[in-house]
Amino acid sequence: MRGFALAAALVAAALLPGERLGIAVPVVAALILLAARDAFRVSALRVVLGALALALAVQAALLDAAWVVALDLAGAWLLASLAASGVALEALAAPVLRLRHAPAIVPQPSERHEPVLRGAIAGAFAVVPFLLLFLSADAAFAGYAGDLPLPSGASVPIRLALLVLVLAAAVGLGLAARHPFTQWEPFPGRRLSLAEWAIPLALLDALFLAFVAVQFAVLFGGHDQVLETAGLTYAEYARSGFWQLLAVAALTFVVVGVVLAFADPRNRRDRLVLRLLLGLLCALAFVVVVSALHRMRLYEDAFGLTRLRLLVETTALWLGAMLVLAAGAVATRAVLARVGTLAVVTTAAGLLAFSLSSPDRRVAERNVDRWRQTGTVDTRYLNALSADAVPALVQLPTGTRARATATIRERLAAGDPWSSANVSRIRARRLLGQPGS
Repeated sequence: MRGFALAAALVAAALLPGERLGIAVPVVAALILLAARDAFRVSALRVVLGALALALAVQAALLDAAWVVALDLAGAWLLASLAASGVALEALAAPVLRLRHAPAIVPQPSERHEPVLRGAIAGAFAVVPFLLLFLSADAAFAGYAGDLPLPSGASVPIRLALLVLVLAAAVGLGLAARHPFTQWEPFPGRRLSLAEWAIPLALLDALFLAFVAVQFAVLFGGHDQVLETAGLTYAEYARSGFWQLLAVAALTFVVVGVVLAFADPRNRRDRLVLRLLLGLLCALAFVVVVSALHRMRLYEDAFGLTRLRLLVETTALWLGAMLVLAAGAVATRAVLARVGTLAVVTTAAGLLAFSLSSPDRRVAERNVDRWRQTGTVDTRYLNALSADAVPALVQLPTGTRARATATIRERLAAGDPWSSANVSRIRARRLLGQPGS
């Protein structure tokens, strides 16, 4: 564990600061996972989680969109934490909590090695001042030294900080794998009687049903119906309730979780009532999510697709998938027993699919399609996209393409070192006819 953790920290400190993300990121991620390799011998599930974590980290070498890569790396870290410590929410903090065991794994030098260690430290202090004097005294010597791949003085603090951070992460994962969380039994206290959970659920179902009844007129009424509804425009209609509807869907999970945790169905009839009320709530909440997606699609038809709109649309789809999973947990005990695992794997697979679809390219493709239909395109916004969008942007006419890719060309002109090798940037340079492709 110590060797892989130290290797990950050194590679990260040497290759990542000051450069665009690329092939070095999955290399560091693989070394960090190897530091926790003991955990992956426990179960096939942990192997799957580790593989998904590495697949998300690999996106840094495939995509140029920093916002997507940031989501992927955050997801990779969460998956690695769960793989090392067990699939439970408490396990997410395990890599940090287990660092208190770190002193126990630090090797203690033997009496034979102690003089060597002291000599190496004294030698480093002795060499540095003489090296600085030689560099300032002779230009030729300084020129040869300048050819060495040494970090600049300005980058040393961030390299040291990254070394410490990555080392702590790798060691924390390794220790979490050695000291996993045990099974936790939630909410051992008082349970709710039939009236205490059935009445609130029935009232919620009635409220959701009333809202859904109104939404069906809008969902199947088309664009004219939307415009006639209280005199709203597309933008006003989409913005008037999209976020509230997503919040409703999210709060539904809280209701389902609380009822499943505290309800005490005493017989077969109570269990049937519980399943029917919760199942209806999940189904109606799913229609609410569909309504929110419909609002966003109308807005996109009128104003085009952006990163934020794509992200919130994807979030709505994820909420819909989680509602289906919640309904399955309500219906069968088999799904309920594994709902946490299924939610984690489904979310990770969804994030990976989202990344592999290249969101920036999808945004560009939608805007190019809109240009074909309307003859208008926002080149200023397209310039803010990453190199992932270039395969779609090259379909624009020469003049428009030049304006839509001007900033992207400038970013790509700088080139990349081998550690920042990235498939999307290589492809973009080739399509734009730039050197370095």
